[in-house]
Amino acid sequence: MIQTTADRNWRRWRDRLTILAWAAAAGTAAETVPSATGALGFPELPQAKGSLTVTWYGVTTLLFDDGDTKVMIDGFFSRPKPPPLADDPAAWANMRATPELSRIERMIERAGLEGLAAITPVHSHFDHAMDLGLIAERTGAVVLGSESTANIARGADVPESRIRTVAERGEFRFGQFALSLIRSAHAPLADGGPPIPGTIDAPLRPPASLLDWKEGGSYSILVSHPAGTALVQGSAGYVKGALDGISADVVLLGIGGLDTLGEAHSHAYYAEIVTAVGAKCVLPIHWDDFFLPLGEIKLDGARVMLDWLQALADEDGATLATLPYGVAVEPFEDSCGLQTPDST
Repeated sequence: MIQTTADRNWRRWRDRLTILAWAAAAGTAAETVPSATGALGFPELPQAKGSLTVTWYGVTTLLFDDGDTKVMIDGFFSRPKPPPLADDPAAWANMRATPELSRIERMIERAGLEGLAAITPVHSHFDHAMDLGLIAERTGAVVLGSESTANIARGADVPESRIRTVAERGEFRFGQFALSLIRSAHAPLADGGPPIPGTIDAPLRPPASLLDWKEGGSYSILVSHPAGTALVQGSAGYVKGALDGISADVVLLGIGGLDTLGEAHSHAYYAEIVTAVGAKCVLPIHWDDFFLPLGEIKLDGARVMLDWLQALADEDGATLATLPYGVAVEPFEDSCGLQTPDST
């Protein structure tokens, strides 16, 4: 039987999903994060006292808030469980999933998302974009992203007047926020392609297979504000030179799967994302097991990627810090806003 590139992509990504599923079920391969120094063993940022804040809700879900305007990256609150036969490709293809409406509504209330100005995913896989249509429909937010993202929003009956599509690059303003979506790349599989490749070409109305949330194009998202600038890189891929001429105070750096890509890729990834924008504060994201219940945070994967990241940050003179779950922080000052011996 001839195996297509899509088949190879799926099988490799299925293997990774299987590892995650077994880890979640067995409670052994997933490493419970320490709490004393922060979720990854780095210093944990303290709770914010005002100004521009960022709140992390797991994976790559981030809320930026300046007290007047709120914008969200991803908005993934549902946590679909893996199928019982996690090593069977047909089980993944046949499993039907749908956003958990009651959980989404609770999170809209708890996170204060009423009146959310905008929501945009780093790409359209389920662990980033499954819930964004319902969040936008219930909060009035404008949806930004690829045509695939637009079709997720359309599937949740978000009106066309609140959907903005981007091909290679787009820039938008909401209050004092400026959001720039810059075409990037998903963390690659062995043959260079993304997992669950392709586009969503019609309104996606759940329940649907997790494989129906196709990648649809990945983006670096620059969140600029007079109080500080953050670059969100949700997946460990890059486009060489795509961020030339762009600067940011903080990089929220997706490291999921970085341990499988090798040291050379990690060095190039760090250089093209963090070093390229001159950031001296690095906050790892997309490192947690996204099959666990919302708010249950465990490290997904090997420590080797964290060792690489620490070494690269040390070479670059950057500070690594941990985002606490569900707590608004201010990482925009020197050393990520942490109190250091030199700053006291």
